[in-house]
Amino acid sequence: MSDAPVAQQILIVGAGVFGLSTALSLLSNPTYNASRITIIDASPSLPNPSGSSVDANRIVRADYAGKHYAQLASQAQELWRDTRKEAWGGEGRYYEPGFVLTADEDKDAYLMESLANVRRLAEESGRNVDSSKIRELHGQDEIRKATGYDGVSGDHGYANFNSGWADAEACVAHALRRIQSESDGRVAIRPGAQVARLVFSGSECQGVELVGGEQILAELTVLAAGAWSPSLIDLQGRCLATGQTMAFLEISPEEQAAMGNRPTVMNMSRGTFIIPPRGKELKIARHGYGYRNPVKISKGVINPDAPSDLDPGYVEVSVPKVGIPIPLEAEEALREALGELLPQLANRPFTRTRICWYCDTPSGDFLITFHPDFKRLFLATGGSGHGFKFFPVIGDKIVAAIQGTLEPELAQIWRWRSEEDLRDTIKRGGDSGGEFTGCEDGSRAGPKGMVLEEEMQRQKSR
Repeated sequence: MSDAPVAQQILIVGAGVFGLSTALSLLSNPTYNASRITIIDASPSLPNPSGSSVDANRIVRADYAGKHYAQLASQAQELWRDTRKEAWGGEGRYYEPGFVLTADEDKDAYLMESLANVRRLAEESGRNVDSSKIRELHGQDEIRKATGYDGVSGDHGYANFNSGWADAEACVAHALRRIQSESDGRVAIRPGAQVARLVFSGSECQGVELVGGEQILAELTVLAAGAWSPSLIDLQGRCLATGQTMAFLEISPEEQAAMGNRPTVMNMSRGTFIIPPRGKELKIARHGYGYRNPVKISKGVINPDAPSDLDPGYVEVSVPKVGIPIPLEAEEALREALGELLPQLANRPFTRTRICWYCDTPSGDFLITFHPDFKRLFLATGGSGHGFKFFPVIGDKIVAAIQGTLEPELAQIWRWRSEEDLRDTIKRGGDSGGEFTGCEDGSRAGPKGMVLEEEMQRQKSR
């Protein structure tokens, strides 16, 4: 347990999964009964339509190659399955039609480790994981039978009908309502509050300054800004904003009825996946290395240690670019994946496309720890495209980390990694130049090292 006094004024930067879950956990923890909490978000409306936590649906699975994430996701699933109105899975926020993971031949290391972990979970008492709902799929005929689709992607895999998906935007809205109803006036939520910079006094973080000059001061600042986090504080290569792509197409009532209860299907070798449709809209997406959008930012903005009497220079940071269509490269990849599973829909027009911005870390592990150089600044970021499913439980872990009571195993994997650790992880991913260009957690696929503007320019030149 930390000996530091309990912060009476707490500022949470970001109204996404990590930020809102933290607020809910603070409200339920008696230690913080006297604390006042302010949640700010740059978006004028909440849920933030540009956030990675807001979408038609997000996969909820315990299917991980890493056992700690598999166990934590299994804990979260217990809460997702609670369908009471006020619970996480209530009012149609959670569905459990299953998850089918496939892989191409000789590209299945992550898949097989994941299968081993979910089988271990099924053997543990109290996990409520039904082993009869987990089965290995040998060959394309077995894959077809498990998915219900005529087409097939991948050569082998497994099905886990203990997994499902959640209505992401509805869950964020649910969390916002809960905070407002449970706060008893202790929480202020401020949309449209765009941070210009963090405010420091020496090595101590005192809060933020908004665009326009207003300062919001706090005894503890929790940076939970997702893909925008690296543009607010210099994380020194530990986090990277990467743009991931998705597309939507309209389907008929008959197609909705036929596909609505089918499992999510993901080819781990290519990163592409299809989630069961809802509201006559089908989503296809890619969980890949993504696009970077490098922007030069003054070191003085994101690094308080930069000299104030000299030109601090610039640092290149990948910054989310929202409200634009996906590049042609991504559209072609999604069309190819759609053609494999649903060839009858391969040429149907996309009604909309979106670039979803992850906050990736080199290993895919979250960054949940105090900043080592700046007091009173806590980092709750690095969701790496798989944080949403932990919505019901991640706040408790973040608060435990703030208090110094987080389980040692989780504290170890969510730590501020040393420069040597970073270099080793990046090298294992094949980036011999030492530059962090993509997450190497074993679940990513597709092209690597893509820059968004370059891909958009290629599209224009065709």
